[in-house]
Parts: sequence; structure tokens; C-alpha cells
Amino acid sequence: MAGTIQNTHFYSSSSSSKKRMTPDDFNRDDDIITKKLPAATFEDPVSALANARHEFGEHGGVNMSIEASATFTVMEPETLSRMFTGELGPDRDFFIYSRHFNPTVLALGRQMAALEGTEAAYCTSSGMSAISSVLLQLVSSGEHIVASPTLYGGTHAFLTHFLPRSSNIKTTFVGIRDLKKVEEAIVEGYTKVLFFESMSNPTLTVANIPELSRIAHEKGVTVVVDNTFAPMVVSPARLGADVVVHSISKYISGGGDIIAGTL
Repeated sequence: MAGTIQNTHFYSSSSSSKKRMTPDDFNRDDDIITKKLPAATFEDPVSALANARHEFGEHGGVNMSIEASATFTVMEPETLSRMFTGELGPDRDFFIYSRHFNPTVLALGRQMAALEGTEAAYCTSSGMSAISSVLLQLVSSGEHIVASPTLYGGTHAFLTHFLPRSSNIKTTFVGIRDLKKVEEAIVEGYTKVLFFESMSNPTLTVANIPELSRIAHEKGVTVVVDNTFAPMVVSPARLGADVVVHSISKYISGGGDIIAGTL
């Protein structure tokens, strides 16, 4: 998710009135509807959040309305096929099913992407679902992970017990403050992911993200960083990480009253 960002923002006169857009609204080539922005440069998280797209409420509220629907209406039959092929999607305010996207979760994802300086962010049902989704996507049966031993207990259990039994994926735990040992633990062609927390839960071990990323990338390994304990303070993607994950239940939530994750 790290790297050059090409943002596309959508503008139309109907946006302010919350009128449902039709497919024809996006067949025009003028810059009123689609405006390409230049590749992003470094932006601190506070400024990035302030400049991110803001959604207003259905009836003009300064905060967006919470979408409680599981499924969504399609007004024209021919629109449905274009939605299923991906031609029309949530970036154009067309939704099918909340398990994929809904307006509320999409807005949160945009805010998280702005916060972390990444191309996109996807929200999940928990921090562990974000972590497991990333690792199962990047690592296949018979492959290997190198990870810090100072991890959230659920993550440690997932790496220690679940992955070896269910997927034949093994993990070597190495103290990330010893860069030499980390480098020695990574086996080129076998190790697929280096996983650690920017600030560990709960011991607050601070990771040298630039150096760890350099070591991993020299051996073709993807760097996944759990930034749950340091949002706004540390920006892993800007320091070399490839994927950033969060448990939103912690500092992002602020009140410890929800369970959610993002990647």
C-alpha cells in the first residue's frame, strides 16, 4: 500500500444534495466530475486528515450519517451488471452489500488511508481479522514469517498455534532491536513477511522501521507493521513498511467501546 499515491476525487453538483448518482453521470470526460490530483508528497497525519474527503450527513449534518443497511437498492437493472463487473463501485457511491463496503465503513477507510499515507485502507471486524487477512494473503503453505516476540497476545497465538496447524506456515521470533539477528533469520525465497509492531503491546518496544524495512526489502520480503499503539505518532508506510494494520479498538476508537480493525 505504500508508494506513489494517485488520488481521484469526484465532484458534481448533486454531491451537496446527496442525490443518488446515475451511471450516466460518470460517462463525461470533463474535470467537473473527475479531477486527477498530482502524486502525493509527504504530509503529516494531522494535515492529511484535515485535507481528506469529508462526507456530510444525509440531511446536511456536519458528520456523515451512519449507514445501518446490509444491502442496497439498484434503481436501474442495467446498472447491476456494471456493478458486478467492477465498472461501478463504492468510489462512485454504488454499493451492493455491506460485507464488501458501505458508505460509513468506506469513509472510515479513507480517513485511515489519509492518516497512514497509503493508497487505500480496508476496515475489518477486528484487529485480528485485519492481521490474519494480510498474512494469509501474503504467505502460502510451506512458507515462513519472521516476527518480533513482543506482540499482542492474540497475534502471537495466531502465529504460534493456528498458522502452523492450519496452513503449514512457520514463524521465527527474533528480537527486532537486534538487526543482525533479524537479517540472519530471514531466508531469501522462503521468508515472505517480516511482521512487527511499531510500538509493541504492551511493552512499548520501539521498532527501527527504516532499517528493518531495508533489511527485509533487500531479501525480497514484505514488511507488515502493526501501528495500533502509535497512530499519528509514527507513520510506518512513510518509513518503508509495505502494509500497515491497526486494531481500531485501541487508540483510534479512543473509548474502548468497539471492536474493529483496518489494513
